[in-house]
Amino acid sequence: MPELTIIMYHYVRPIIGSEFPGIKGLEIQQFKRQLDFLEENFSIISSEEVVNAVLKDKKLPANACWLTFDDGYKDHLKYVLPELLKRNLSGAFFPPRVAIIENKMLDVNSIHHILSCANNKEILVKKLNEYCQLHGISKKKQNSYYQEFARPNRWDSADIIYIKRMLQHVLPESIRNSITSTLFKEYVGVSEAEFSSKLYMNITEVRELVRNGMHVGSHGSMHYWLDKISAEMQEEDIVESLGFLEEIGASTKKWIMCYPYGAYNKKTISLLKKLGASIGVTTEVRKAIIGKDNPLTLPRFDTNDFL
Repeated sequence: MPELTIIMYHYVRPIIGSEFPGIKGLEIQQFKRQLDFLEENFSIISSEEVVNAVLKDKKLPANACWLTFDDGYKDHLKYVLPELLKRNLSGAFFPPRVAIIENKMLDVNSIHHILSCANNKEILVKKLNEYCQLHGISKKKQNSYYQEFARPNRWDSADIIYIKRMLQHVLPESIRNSITSTLFKEYVGVSEAEFSSKLYMNITEVRELVRNGMHVGSHGSMHYWLDKISAEMQEEDIVESLGFLEEIGASTKKWIMCYPYGAYNKKTISLLKKLGASIGVTTEVRKAIIGKDNPLTLPRFDTNDFL
């Protein structure tokens, strides 16, 4: 069965010496070197070729590789697109509607920048817990959350994972949004609204990706952990994201879903089938095996796996 290497990118920019050197991203020069390596050792294919392999059993070239870019950053227009066009390559881009249309920060990015500006993560945890207490979250409950969610992974410490999970989905949405906004202002020094327009593409810029032959697919509307919300909310979110794709001129036939945070459940898969999705990509780390893997839950490597 044919194998497919899918690579996931987020920030791609000059980082060292920038305003936020603590952001975990890929330096643009490293991105260029990585593309050199991938072109030498893999066959970089288009999204259309991936869809045809999944739906029409079209043969993939040996060592097939598919490039995917999440979250709709201006990085992707400024740095990624010119490099892909120069090399006659294409990629799949997944901007969430809320960041592009409503100019709102994704919680994941607010948290990234808070963490990048916080030199002492223990103090940040303490501040987070203090704000939780102001919102009625008891110390006992905080300790329970820490025991449950402070689990280090291959990239982050226990404290960092705790901060991320608390502000991503553990706390009620209104509380976590309030605390995140407060911490962002305190650590980053500007409001989230002011920062958002500098971080994400606008609708004209996303349309530029489409005009240049790039695939633009769904990354949800509100960038929710889909497995944490009801089936009704999931459907509303995904349908709204498809409306956004139509607005920017991207195709909604045989469309591709990129799960925010890699999160989904059985209800999500049923919805995607109902709404006509061809492919879904996750954050599971391994090669995809076309014909064996469920096309709606294809695994991806992180760019750091190829450094």
